[in-house]
Amino acid sequence: MVEFGPMDDLTAIPQCAATSFGCNPILSRRQILKLGPLSVLGLSLGGSQGLQAAPSSIGARAKSVIMVYCGGGISHHDSFDPKPDAPPEVRGEFSTVSTALPGVFFTELLPRLARQAVRFTLIRSVHHDQTNHGVSAYFMQRGYTEPDPSFDGPEKQSRSTPNIGSQVARLHGSTNGLPPYMCVPGLSYLAQVGYYTAGWIGRAHDPFLLKADPNDRNFRVTRLALDETVPTERIVRRWNLQKALDHWTRNHEKAALQSVDDNYLSALQTLTNKRARRAFAICDEPAAVRDAYGRTQMGQSCLMARRLVEAGVPFITIDDFDWDHHSRIFPSLRKQLPVLDTSISALLTDLSDRGLLETTLVTIFTDFGRTPTISNTGRDHWPGVFTVLFAGAGVPGGQIVGASDAIGAYPTERPVSPKDLAATLYQFFGIDPFQEYRSVEGRPFKVLDEGQAIGELLAAH
Repeated sequence: MVEFGPMDDLTAIPQCAATSFGCNPILSRRQILKLGPLSVLGLSLGGSQGLQAAPSSIGARAKSVIMVYCGGGISHHDSFDPKPDAPPEVRGEFSTVSTALPGVFFTELLPRLARQAVRFTLIRSVHHDQTNHGVSAYFMQRGYTEPDPSFDGPEKQSRSTPNIGSQVARLHGSTNGLPPYMCVPGLSYLAQVGYYTAGWIGRAHDPFLLKADPNDRNFRVTRLALDETVPTERIVRRWNLQKALDHWTRNHEKAALQSVDDNYLSALQTLTNKRARRAFAICDEPAAVRDAYGRTQMGQSCLMARRLVEAGVPFITIDDFDWDHHSRIFPSLRKQLPVLDTSISALLTDLSDRGLLETTLVTIFTDFGRTPTISNTGRDHWPGVFTVLFAGAGVPGGQIVGASDAIGAYPTERPVSPKDLAATLYQFFGIDPFQEYRSVEGRPFKVLDEGQAIGELLAAH
């Protein structure tokens, strides 16, 4: 059970923080205590009460993870694994740029990250066999293959394997009044259909979806605002009805009600916690810092992620999207790759300057790569090989793990699967990836059924 300290006066917060929660009038402490659990106020907040981490002999390397998920499939040929000596139909339209590593090149549209190559490790040999976006995203974010492609839909996600972030939330919880698993900005298709959910470990471990663009000049976290369409009298009636129902069912559904009570308490803590309010107040950042990240949705989402790391959130997903370019691949990448370059390089620099990079793992994941040969439909889906990035939390910098063949079709060295990536992420948190747990129905499962942590990422640096 979370213990509250003295509640802050909600009327004394900066205007920006108030706007971040919404422009509706904010309740006073007395009103909140009078009305009780915040769900009756029209506040929508997934439960964030996690269990304590199970004992593990694995030492934790990371306090937080920022997973930048580029939905749609980044072309490895046109980003981190170019093939300058390949024929034009493989090489593509972009030239290359030298990195800080001798003999290693990126596409010309990633010059900032090229200069920072000593800060991160690239894995150029990730592969799987799924060509569908949703199925691939499921695999990449869980370490399990999706049993049924019809899982595109929130109503079916309760049957899914838990997302890695949800498992971290379950085992680590949160101590600073913010949900332990958050998704920023939470506007992608994957967010809409529930691909970030906790599945069969229960809704209490779902992520909090921001559902707002931090780059919007009128940015506010409306999910932490009161519903101004609901009159006060109706709120009170809801609360009275809920108390009556709770009294009737409490002896029959103790476990479920305890979970609900924990969720109410967590929601109340979020709304009344000064650290939580400040984390969302992105307009408190100096203009120079915001400019360094780029005044884009991606850039400001990375800045928000850094603020959430500072606030103590263990797992943050940045759900970037629209990387499924096909025939528009080159004009689209001319716009998107510079945004990615600016955002991620600023994030790594900022975390490092603030002394946070040593305890924060930053990753770039994606669905799959793109086809080696360009056709009249551009580059299509290709899971045969692609690239992911790891930085921070003691990851050795300036390292290339694995390799693809001369046309970027298949791994030639050190093949890595999504299961291996999942095992690695768990190990960074000090979580035994093969420990057993039980679903909300009591069925036994393992956090991960197989996979091998990537030793090159965990090596002492």
